[in-house]
Amino acid sequence: MKVFILDRHSIYRCGLAASLRALDDMDAVDESASADEAWSNPALSEADVVVVDPDFEGGHEFIRNVRRRTGAHVVVCSATRAEEDVLAAVQSGAVGFLCKDTLDADTLAAGVRATATGSGVVPPELLGTLLRNVSRVSSEVLEPRGLSLSWLTAREKQVLRLVANGHPTREVARQLSYSERTIKNVMHDVVTKMNARSRSQAVAEAVRAGLI
Repeated sequence: MKVFILDRHSIYRCGLAASLRALDDMDAVDESASADEAWSNPALSEADVVVVDPDFEGGHEFIRNVRRRTGAHVVVCSATRAEEDVLAAVQSGAVGFLCKDTLDADTLAAGVRATATGSGVVPPELLGTLLRNVSRVSSEVLEPRGLSLSWLTAREKQVLRLVANGHPTREVARQLSYSERTIKNVMHDVVTKMNARSRSQAVAEAVRAGLI
């Protein structure tokens, strides 16, 4: 997996890079301190995942351009968890959102790996924020597709409702007496059926369409 990091704070950027380079499944980890520097680095166009702190002028436009020009999946890693910042990240095309104040090496690794598959990641405490404001998210991101719960199995409906209520994978697995791997596989199937980019988008679309 190839990862590119854009963060204007050098100490934090170096810390992220060091954590990722220590992982066996990371083929390359490159970094930049600015958008201009990033675009001039050939590694950006080869990245599978781009980790961005959009706390700079044009930060969210950078995310949109990364999606359009490289096709890489973007995960936002931010020091703020304000509602408008979470929504702006989703609107820009990010499929994951990580909070710097609670981030550790394991969470970073899991978030980047999930983002690489398009599954994405949103901390449970932020999922409610996204859902409460789903009607404000642009139709480009959360476009109604005539969804129907009849497309989903009984187990998929159960899992989707629990995830929508903000329960993490481990808690969903405990409540339904399944393994965490099974819950992840179920959500992957749901995301695929709903033609969504991530589980958070699948949940948001289901809520918007009145399915759950």
